[in-house]
Amino acid sequence: MKTQIDDYDMTNSVFNVRPGLSSEEALVNASELLASASVMANEQAFASSGSQRLQTFGLAQLIENAQLLVNDALRKTPPAAI
Repeated sequence: MKTQIDDYDMTNSVFNVRPGLSSEEALVNASELLASASVMANEQAFASSGSQRLQTFGLAQLIENAQLLVNDALRKTPPAAI
């Protein structure tokens, strides 16, 4: 029986996570991506009006919530040994 990772066909993915990537590195990168997405969503919301503005602010809030969770997990992750 194949493992869950083996079942995933990597050839169908455009981007892959580097093998051996530590949890700390993954969380740091996720935090940076979420920070960028938050800035883009907020800028788009301020440039919009009506229901599009409200939807974009809602999206920005979801991104910020995810960023808080990632940052909390990062704080709880012991530093990687060098």
